[in-house]
Amino acid sequence: MSLNELLPTVNQLSHQDKLRLIHFLLLAVAKEEGCSLEPSGEADPANLLLQQLASTEAVVWSPQADSTSVQALSDILVAAREASNA
Repeated sequence: MSLNELLPTVNQLSHQDKLRLIHFLLLAVAKEEGCSLEPSGEADPANLLLQQLASTEAVVWSPQADSTSVQALSDILVAAREASNA
């Protein structure tokens, strides 16, 4: 089943079922990435996800920190302005 076929069904779910789906997908993606987010008997389930996220390392990239990207965005904006004034 494709995503386009699935989305209308997802839209019909209740709010609670959408949250359950999000939780299911989060666990599935984490498992695919080799990270288990399933609760263990030792940790408080309410804080388990926050603890696991705090113990992982994430890389966040932003075009603001990359001068080449900043220049490319600036060039696009200048070109768009010139095109709209033409």
